[in-house]
This record gives sequence, C-alpha cells and structure tokens, in this order.
Amino acid sequence: MELFSIAGDDTVLCDTSLSYGAVERLAAHSPVTLRASSPAEVVLCVLDGALSVDATSAGSENSRVVLGRMEGVQIPAGWDWRGEAGAAGCKVLRVESFHPHFRPQQPLMPALARPHPFALADGQMLIYTDYIRGGVLNFRPGFAADKHFHQNADELFWFFQGECRVETPDGVVVAPAGTIIYTAPGEWHIIENAGSEPLLMFVTVTPNIVPSHTFFDADGNPLVRSWEPLRGK
Repeated sequence: MELFSIAGDDTVLCDTSLSYGAVERLAAHSPVTLRASSPAEVVLCVLDGALSVDATSAGSENSRVVLGRMEGVQIPAGWDWRGEAGAAGCKVLRVESFHPHFRPQQPLMPALARPHPFALADGQMLIYTDYIRGGVLNFRPGFAADKHFHQNADELFWFFQGECRVETPDGVVVAPAGTIIYTAPGEWHIIENAGSEPLLMFVTVTPNIVPSHTFFDADGNPLVRSWEPLRGK
C-alpha cells in the first residue's frame, strides 16, 4: 500500500507491467499523449482546470471531448489521441492499463467502442472491459468492503469526499479527501468509511480479469466467490 496526496503537481502513483498511474500538472496549452508503446486503455480525470481530448480510430468518427473539473474520459485501447490543457492549465489523474496477457482472440468482455466521457460528481462508472473497471463508489458511514485482494491487478483509490480507513498487511492508515491509495496485486485490503459522512471515491482496477476478487473464508484461507468477470451496471 502507498498513500499519496494530490496536492503535489507531479506524482507517479504506480508504474508496473500492468498499469501506469500518475497525477500530472500541465501548463497552459500543454499536450498530453499516451506514454506506453503497447496498446493501453486510458482514463484521464481532471482534478482542476480544463482539458480537451481528441481521439481517432480507423473506421470510426473522430471524437472530441472537453473536460472540466471532476470530469473524465475513458479512451479505448488502440485509439490515437491527444489532449491539450486549457488556457489556465490543468491537473490530471492519468491511468493507463496495458493488460500484457490480453489475447484479442479470447476476450472476456466487449471492447470499448468509442471514448466514454463521465462526470465524477454524478457518481458515474467506467465501461467495464478486459483492460479496466471502476468508477465512483459511495460508502455510507460504517460500511466496509470485505477483506480481499486482486491477484493480478493494480488498484487505485482516489478519495474525494469523506475519510477512509484502509487496512493492509502494512498496517492501518486513515486517508482523507484529496489522497490516493495504491494497492499492488495480491495485497489484501479492507476499505472502510470510518467517518460520519458519505465516503466518495474514484476507483480503477487494471486489468479486469478473473478472479476479480479473492476473499477469505472463516479459517483465513483464500476464497474465490465467482469466476465470472465483473460487467458493471
């Protein structure tokens, strides 16, 4: 587990064979493009300022979205895209999912057909694909997710309202709004709203593979409840 503050302008959250995550500050009219040389599904989320994103793909119409604060876009793997910060610059949460073991001839999920804009303030979800799943979760006070881990996936939690108690093998931390937690593959965690107000968080799990979650039985042994991929709402 690693805890980060989004107050910093440039912070690498994770850089693994599965995904890359970072908070980046872009000056006025600065460009942002894909880092990876291999196909990657990308999520861009604006923390402040504005960002325009143009995406193209063979056989599809060009797609352009303009994002403001707390808005984002999910870009399909294989699309060409370019973003540009607005006149006042912007701060962006970027997540790239590489899914190194993906086999196009053996997909579990339908591919993302075109860029998917979303608004965090409206509690919107990502479109679940083989590369990524996630979106906004709302935990009521006192609610905790069962102890679990993701065997072959990175997970990022961005808490933007409330206060979260996070327990992992490294111990317990309290993550206030404005912080991000990274949990590595195989690292069990318990996420709990220990405060008195709703806990709102934006979550990404990369990639979206089976088993999606591994829990624990009464004796503490790993337990897979389902071998079906999570398909979202």
